[in-house]
Amino acid sequence: MALIAEAFLSASIQTLCDKIGSGELMDFFRGKKLDYSLLKKLKRTFLALDAVLDDAEEKQMEKPRVKKWLDELKHAVFDAEDLLDEIDTEVLRSKVEAEYQTKKTQVWNFFSTPNPFYQGMNGRIQELLEELENLAQQKRVLGLREGVRGKLSQRTPTTSFVEHEFCTYGRDEDEAKLKTLLLSDDARGGNASVIPIWGMGGVGKTTLAQLLYNNDRVKEHFDVRAWACVSEDFDAVRVTKTLLQSIASKPCDTSDMSLLQVALREQLTGKRFLLVLDDLWNDDYNDWSVLQAPFTYGARGSKVIVTTRNESVASIVHTVPIHSLKQLSHDDCWLLLAKHAFRNENASAHPDLEEIGKKIARKCNGLPLAAKTLGGLLSCNMDYKKWNHILNSNLWELPQANSILPSLRLSFHYLPPYLKQCFAYCSIFPKDYEFEKHTLVRLWMAVGLISQADGGARMEEVGENYFNELVSRSLIQRSRTEEPGFTMHDLVNDLAMFVSREFCFRMDEEGSYEVPKRVRHLSYAKGDFDAAKKFQPLNGVKYLRTFLPMSLRKYNWDSYLSSKVPNDLLPTLKCSRALSLAGYETSVTYLIASGTTYICATLTSLTLLLKGYQIPLYSLVELPVDMRKLINLRHLDIRDTGIKEMPVQMGRLKSLRTLTGYVLGTSTRSGGIGELGELPNLGGELSILNLENVVHVVDALRANLKDKKDLNEIELAWGREDADDSIKERQVLEKLQPSVNLVKLTIRCYGGTSFPNWLGDSSFSNIKVMRLQGFSTCWALPSVGQLPALKELCIEKMKFVTSIGAEFYGVNGLSLIQPFRCLEKLEFRGMPEWVEWLPSPGRGQCPDFPRLEELVLESCPKLRGNLPDYLPRLKKLKVSDCGVLHEGATRSRWIPWSLIVNAESLRQSLQDLKINGCPGLSSLLETETLSSLSTLRIQIFSRTDCLQPHLSSRLQKLTLHDCGSLLSFPRNGLPTSLTNLCIESCRRLEFLSHEMMAKLTSLRRFELCWSCDSLRSFPLGVFPKLSSLQIWGIKNLESLSIGEGADVENLTHLDSLDIYHCPNLVSFPHGGLPTPNLSSLKSVMQEFEVIARSNTHPHRPSTFADIWSSKCRVICRRRFASQPTIISNR
Repeated sequence: MALIAEAFLSASIQTLCDKIGSGELMDFFRGKKLDYSLLKKLKRTFLALDAVLDDAEEKQMEKPRVKKWLDELKHAVFDAEDLLDEIDTEVLRSKVEAEYQTKKTQVWNFFSTPNPFYQGMNGRIQELLEELENLAQQKRVLGLREGVRGKLSQRTPTTSFVEHEFCTYGRDEDEAKLKTLLLSDDARGGNASVIPIWGMGGVGKTTLAQLLYNNDRVKEHFDVRAWACVSEDFDAVRVTKTLLQSIASKPCDTSDMSLLQVALREQLTGKRFLLVLDDLWNDDYNDWSVLQAPFTYGARGSKVIVTTRNESVASIVHTVPIHSLKQLSHDDCWLLLAKHAFRNENASAHPDLEEIGKKIARKCNGLPLAAKTLGGLLSCNMDYKKWNHILNSNLWELPQANSILPSLRLSFHYLPPYLKQCFAYCSIFPKDYEFEKHTLVRLWMAVGLISQADGGARMEEVGENYFNELVSRSLIQRSRTEEPGFTMHDLVNDLAMFVSREFCFRMDEEGSYEVPKRVRHLSYAKGDFDAAKKFQPLNGVKYLRTFLPMSLRKYNWDSYLSSKVPNDLLPTLKCSRALSLAGYETSVTYLIASGTTYICATLTSLTLLLKGYQIPLYSLVELPVDMRKLINLRHLDIRDTGIKEMPVQMGRLKSLRTLTGYVLGTSTRSGGIGELGELPNLGGELSILNLENVVHVVDALRANLKDKKDLNEIELAWGREDADDSIKERQVLEKLQPSVNLVKLTIRCYGGTSFPNWLGDSSFSNIKVMRLQGFSTCWALPSVGQLPALKELCIEKMKFVTSIGAEFYGVNGLSLIQPFRCLEKLEFRGMPEWVEWLPSPGRGQCPDFPRLEELVLESCPKLRGNLPDYLPRLKKLKVSDCGVLHEGATRSRWIPWSLIVNAESLRQSLQDLKINGCPGLSSLLETETLSSLSTLRIQIFSRTDCLQPHLSSRLQKLTLHDCGSLLSFPRNGLPTSLTNLCIESCRRLEFLSHEMMAKLTSLRRFELCWSCDSLRSFPLGVFPKLSSLQIWGIKNLESLSIGEGADVENLTHLDSLDIYHCPNLVSFPHGGLPTPNLSSLKSVMQEFEVIARSNTHPHRPSTFADIWSSKCRVICRRRFASQPTIISNR
C-alpha cells in the first residue's frame, strides 16, 4: 500500500483546506453563528499532517504502526470530506431557498430561519478535530518528519546491452520496420530524425530499442552510438553527460550545461549518429528543446530513438510517425513465458504443464514483462498442482506490492495526485468491462475527484482532460471491439485494485464477501435477479459514496432488483454521491413507489443514472417529489424510462448539466416547462415531451432554449398526432426556438398548420441532423433547404402533404443559393397522400441534391412521376411500397432506367439498391450502366420472368424475395463476384445449373428459403468456396448429393449447414458428409440418418462444435473417438 498516501491524501487535504479557507464558507458560518475558529484549527491540523505524508509513505512498508496510522488518517480525511460536503450543500440550499423568497424576506430567511442541520454542528467539528489532533500527536511518537522528499524509483537504469543469443517473440515486423527507418538517409525536421516508440509499461519498448541498437547492420551504418536512460526524474544535465561519456568512453567531471552541450556538439558534428533516450517522461517542450539542441549538428541520416509510455511526449519529440508498440499475441506470450519457465528444457516434455501454462500466458495479455516475471515464478514450481493454484489463485489480485509489475508501479507512482485519485477509482470496473468516457468523467465529478479549474473551464472539460491523459499514458486504452468504448488492461486493473483497496470494492458474480465497513466506492456484478441476500455483506456499511451495478454481458435482459434494496439498503447510505440503477426492470419502480425521499435529502452531490441502456425502464414512471433537494445534481439521465411527468421546482437544480428528458404532466405535482429557464447550464441532449400540456404559451418562452448554448440535441414532442389547438401549438413551437449552436433537431407530432420562421432559417448553421415526424395538420413541408450544414433529413408520417416543391427547397424562384448543398441522407416514410415531387424552380444546371449519398422512399403509395433526375453521388437507394411510382412503365410501355434518372450520374456511384413492391421500377434491371453496384435486393417483383443478363460485375450481395413471376436466372449466369446469395419465396424459379454454380468462385454464404419447388436433390461440392449453407422449406427436396462435376475438395470450406422444414428430405450423400471443417449442423426435419465419415476416411470431419437436431437421429464419429457418438433428438 506504499502508493496510496499521496493518491488519496495529498490532493484531498489540499481540497479540504481550500474549502475551509473560502470566503463563502466563512460568511455562512458567521451568519449562522457557528464557530469558524474550529474550522481554522481543522485546517492547521490538516496542513501539519500533510507535511509528514512523504515520510510516512516511505516508512509504512517497514513499520506496520505507520501503515495503520495512515489508514486512520485516510478515513478521517473521508469523514472531513463528508462533513464539509454537508455544509457546502446547506450553503447552496440556503441560496436556492432564498431565490424563491421575496426580496423583503430573503435576508431574514437566509440568516434567521431555525434549522436542525445546525444543531450539533460545532460538536461534530470538534469531534473530528480531536481525532485529527490525536493523529498529529502520534506522528511525533512514530518519528515522522516534515520536509522529507519522497524517494525516486529504485528501478535499475536501462542499458544498451542484451544477453547473448537473446531471442524475442512477436517483434519481427516491428524490428524490420524500424530497422528500415534507421538505415534510411531520410531526415525530417533537420539532419537528425526522432523516432518515438510509444506503448504501455511492460510492452517491450526498451527491449526493442536494445535489439535495434545492437543489430550488426545498424552498428555498421552509424559512426557514433550512445544510450541514455532518462527515466522519470528528468535531468538534462545528467542525460547530456551520459551521452557524452558514452561517446567519448571517458568520464566527464563538469556539470555545467553549457560546457556539456559544447562538448557533445563537437562529438556529433558531421557524424551520422544513433542516440537512444530510453524511458522519457518529461513532456515539457522547452526542456526537450534544450536537450536536443546538440543533435542538430549531426550528419544527414542521424537518428534518435525515444521510448516513452506517454503519448504527449511522443507527440512533442517525433519528426517521423510515432511507432505504437502493441501487445504480443497469446502464442508469442506463451513462447516467452515458456522460455523463462522451462529454462533450457523443451516445454513439450511437460505436456501437463504446457496446457496450463498457455492459460497462464493468456492472463499476461500480451505484456512481455508480465510473461517474463511469471515465467520466473513458475520455474521455481515445476509441479502441476502449484501451476494450477497460480492460475486460479489470488496472484492476479496482486496481494503484495512486489507482485505489481515494476513498470506499472512506476506509471502510477509518478502520476500527478489528481490523476492518481481518478485512476484508483477505475478499480470499480470489472476486468474487460467497457466504459464510456463521459460516464467515467461524470462519476469522477460526482464523488469529488475533479475540482473546478482556474480560468473558468467546466468540470466536464477538466475531467475529459484527465481521461485523455490516462489514455495517453496507456493506463486506459480504447476497446478493440467495434464499440467506441474504453477498457483497462487486466494488469492495469490489478494495479488499480491494489492501490484502492479498503476504499473501493467489487462484488463479483461468485464467492462470499467480507466488505470493509468503511469502504467508500462499491460496484457489484448485476445478475438476472438480484435478491436481498446478495447485499447482506453490506449490512453495517454506512459510508458508501458509489453504488453501481456492472455487467460484462452486452445484452442483459430481464434483470430484476429486490425491493428491499431501495426500501431498506439505499436509505442507509447517507454519503452516496453516485447511484446507478441502470438495466433493471420492474423492480426499479420501488425507488419511487416506496416514498424514498431519502434520495433527495442525502444524495445531494449526485450523478443519478436511471438510463435503461439495452433494457427500457418503462416501469419507472415517477421521480421523487423532493427531487428539488438534489441541488448538487449535475447529470440526470432518464432515457428509455416510463416517467410520466417531472416533479415541481426542478428549476432549483442549478447545477444540472445533463437532463436528457423533461416530461410535462397535467397534475398539480407536475413541474411546468418554465422551470427549464432556471437551468442555464444544460448541455448535451434534451427531450421535452408532452408539449400539449403547456398551460400558457408564455411558459414556453420562459424555458429560454435560445440561450442554452451548450445544448447540441433537442427533441420537441407532443403526445398525440391529432391536435386540439393548432394555433396554440404553432405559438408554442415558435417560443421554443433553440440556440443557433444546435446540431440535431427532432420534432414529433406537431399539430400546427404552419411553421415558425426560425425553423429552417440559415442562421442555424450547425444543424446536421433533422427529423420531422407525425405532423397531422400540415399541408406543406417546412423550408429547410437553406440549412448550410444539414447532412441528414428524415420526414415521416405527414398525413396531408400532397406535393413537395419550392417551399421545401427554401427558394422563391429568384434565389441563386444552392439548396441542400451538404445533404447526404434523405428519407421519406409513411406519406399516404404524397403525389408529386417537383424539382427546385430556377435551378439551372445545378442538381437539387449535389451530395446526396442515400435516398429512402418508404410507404408512399400515391407518389407518381420520377425520382430526382440528377444524383451524382448517390450510393444507396431504397424504394419500398411505392406502388405507382413511375407507373407508366407497367401500364403502357416499358421505359428504361436511363429515362427515370440520369444514368450517367449513377454509373460510378450507386452501390446499394433495394426495391420492394414497386413494379414501376422494374426497368432498374437494365443495370449495365450501374457498374459500381455491390448490393441488390429485389422484393415483390412481378414484371419479368427472367433476370436481365447485365448484372454488375462488382455485385457481391444479391437477394431475391417474393418474386412470384421469376422463372430463371440470366443465361450467362450470375456475376462471379457474388459472396452472398439469398433466394426467398421464389417458388417458380428454376435452380442454378451446375455450370452457373461452378462459376461462383467467390460465393461464401447461400440461403435458399421457400423457393425452387422443382428442386429434388441439392448438389453439394459444386460451389468452390461455400462456407455457409442454409436450406429452408424446400418442399420437394429429397436428398443432398455430391453433384455432377462436383469436387469433394470444395466441401472443405463448408463450416455451417442449416436445414429446416424440408418434409421430404430423407438422406445425405452415401457414405456421409466429406466436410472436415463442418463445425455447425442444425436441422429440423423428418426422420433421417446423418453419418459423418470415419477416422479412416481421407476427409474425416473434425469434432462438431454445434450439432442441433429435431425429429432426426445424428450419428457422428468424432476425431478421437473409436465408436460413433449418438446425439439424441432435442
